[in-house]
Amino acid sequence: EPEMGLLRPELCVEGQLLMAEQKGAVLRKNEKVLQVTPTANEVHVKTSSGEFTAGQAVITAGSWVNQFVGEELSQYFKVYRQTLYWFELKDPVESYLPGRFPIFIWALGSERDDFVYGFPAIDGPRGGIKVASEQHVSETDPDTVDRKVQDEEITAMYRRYIQDRLPGLSDKCLRTSVCLYTSTPDSGFVIDRHPSHPNVLIVSPCSGHGF
Repeated sequence: EPEMGLLRPELCVEGQLLMAEQKGAVLRKNEKVLQVTPTANEVHVKTSSGEFTAGQAVITAGSWVNQFVGEELSQYFKVYRQTLYWFELKDPVESYLPGRFPIFIWALGSERDDFVYGFPAIDGPRGGIKVASEQHVSETDPDTVDRKVQDEEITAMYRRYIQDRLPGLSDKCLRTSVCLYTSTPDSGFVIDRHPSHPNVLIVSPCSGHGF
């Protein structure tokens, strides 16, 4: 896809927070939200540092959204552990730089998760090539999810998706990461008012496409 691009989400969020602050928002960082209680005319929010009241609240809790939307809606948000990999290059990096090597999503079959995606060497030769897939079978809990990628997971990723398709990549994995997808039944993201509490807005990007 010639118009495909990429975002560095940490920088995006940092920029959005800066713009919000410039518009007068007060940022309260490293403060855990414990409870959101809407009433007819306002919303009460309890955090690890205090209690607040406002006319409206926007819930952007990521994979923790189920803790704040109520039992009626929580059935629609399923959390899945995803693993990301950066493999070392065997070939010279020049062929894998942006503009030469594509951002790709490679469908391998008809099943929902039977595909692989990746990026060029955006961080140079030492950054490797990011390659990943998705799984929507095993649900997880955001508070107890295993954040360590096991050696057998790396081996399986290389053998299934890379070995016969991206021969310029080594089987040496430079780094890994675990992220969480919050998926709805139709895989769409959610931006809407709570059906029972119109003064609460639910914003759940759910995964990369929503972001």
